[in-house]
Amino acid sequence: MPRSEPLVRVSRGGLDESSHAGTIVLVEDGRPVVVRGDPHRVVFYRSASKPLQALELVRCGAADAYGLSDAEVAIAAGSHSGEPRHLDTVRSLLRKAGVPEDALRCGGHRSVNADVAFAQRRDGVPVTSLLSNCSGKHAGMLAAARHRGDPLDGYLELAHPVQQAIVGHVAACAGLAREAVLAGVDGCGAPALAVPLVAMARSIAAFAVPDALPADLAAAARRVAAAMRAHPEMVAGEERFDTDLMVASGGRILAKAGAEGVHVVAVPDARVALAVKVDDGADRGYRAVVVELLRRRGLLDDAAADALRKKHAPAVVTNMAGRAVGRLDLAF
Repeated sequence: MPRSEPLVRVSRGGLDESSHAGTIVLVEDGRPVVVRGDPHRVVFYRSASKPLQALELVRCGAADAYGLSDAEVAIAAGSHSGEPRHLDTVRSLLRKAGVPEDALRCGGHRSVNADVAFAQRRDGVPVTSLLSNCSGKHAGMLAAARHRGDPLDGYLELAHPVQQAIVGHVAACAGLAREAVLAGVDGCGAPALAVPLVAMARSIAAFAVPDALPADLAAAARRVAAAMRAHPEMVAGEERFDTDLMVASGGRILAKAGAEGVHVVAVPDARVALAVKVDDGADRGYRAVVVELLRRRGLLDDAAADALRKKHAPAVVTNMAGRAVGRLDLAF
């Protein structure tokens, strides 16, 4: 494991009980200004790459050709909760592109929101690829392939033209050569791309402030970012951290989580971006980090930060009866 540093400590009775170690890179104007751990460790974006993966949907002209709404563009960049509005939006995207639902190859699962998952079971909703939190991304990839004249079959292979275009977009945003963007396979079957964490931070910064990107890619980034701001509920969903963070900031902040403890944030008007990797893969390990770093830099006001922490990363640890028994604090 590359060099990491403690990020979060959990105490009980005045004794440290648990901790989350990892790596942080915060860049301002592309320059690292807050670093913990090894900024050059190579990290898989997992779903934190979805805004970058959605760029080809817009860049190739598919979004315009099919008359996609901002909500449909946003869900291509999101990890939805399988709420009815999410499923309807993915269906609409596919229908406009003339792509059958059974072309999705992401595999299905119940919602990551427990209440939505309960309703799905209660109502007998079948578990198909549509329910996957990645179905919006896959629908976007398929729509891009359809518009480009590329085959729908094999759209998840790294050698597929749409995936090769995406690798190029990630490299351009990260300021890397194409061959420096490494790839594995994500949980949904799409390529899982990996770059040094400092490059990940720079890539989300370039996505949010794309002035230095080629004109067509910059225009695509602006549209995807605007769609995410307009529809934060499509980026995640009810009771989800990313949606709540974007709403709390009044659209000032762009946020995207990835599996295994990865999170990226951009604040375009401050030209700030943040990438976090938690070694143990726990969401709890990055939520407090993201909120408190944004607060410390004056990018999130105290009231919004307190509300977000109370809901998603409480500083006070309580037991089942609601009694305060410990604390969760940043380790730096």
